[in-house]
Amino acid sequence: MNDTATKVILFSYTNYPSLITNLEKEGVKMGQNDLLRHGSFTFDLQGVSRAASHQIVRHRIASFSQQSQRYVKITRSYGYLKPSGIPEDLKVPVEIHGQKLDLNFSDVMDLTRQAEEGLVAKGIKAEDSRYLRPNAATTNIVMSMSPRQLVHFFNLRCAPDAQWEIRDLAWSMYAAVSLVAPQVFGPLPAADESDYIKKRVLLVSDLVQKQTEMFEKTPPGELFQLELQPYLDFAHPVDGFVRKY
Repeated sequence: MNDTATKVILFSYTNYPSLITNLEKEGVKMGQNDLLRHGSFTFDLQGVSRAASHQIVRHRIASFSQQSQRYVKITRSYGYLKPSGIPEDLKVPVEIHGQKLDLNFSDVMDLTRQAEEGLVAKGIKAEDSRYLRPNAATTNIVMSMSPRQLVHFFNLRCAPDAQWEIRDLAWSMYAAVSLVAPQVFGPLPAADESDYIKKRVLLVSDLVQKQTEMFEKTPPGELFQLELQPYLDFAHPVDGFVRKY
């Protein structure tokens, strides 16, 4: 269905306080540029559209593992993500073999699911039947990046002219890394040129400060849910989580 929130889960990240302490014991001092070069952050992004995942994997200096469309079984409950800019009651005329129909976005998504299932039921390989699947279909993707590459990602994808879905993801990710590594992720460089980014960086800083104490009390291994709304006014529902070490 399209009413399930996208999930952004930061489930693995460098423990910078421990790293810095251990290095200092060995006589190694790390400046800000050193912190950006060393470290890794791994996100589990669930329920993102194929349209957004295509944009994400364009960031080449990163590691990705994406849910297979070739082997994952498709059912009528297979998810999709509807842009908020398309009203649910908006219908467009289509013509099939001379028969005219008025369909809304959900109707079209349901038709593609039925057609894909129908091909599989008739013996067509799933890897071929999936060619019917639209860019709105949701997928899951795991992404790992260094802090330096994440800053580059944020500068591009947090911008006001970024595509709405990936912008929501980027701000959720920025809030998560700001919570676990505030000494590494400060104000974004792009904030110097964008009042929009500058304002939202301050909003993230505020929400992180309000939730740091609760995060610190979270038992190790459990997921802490960030309160992102209504602070960041996303274009679609996004739930952010951080795994506590």
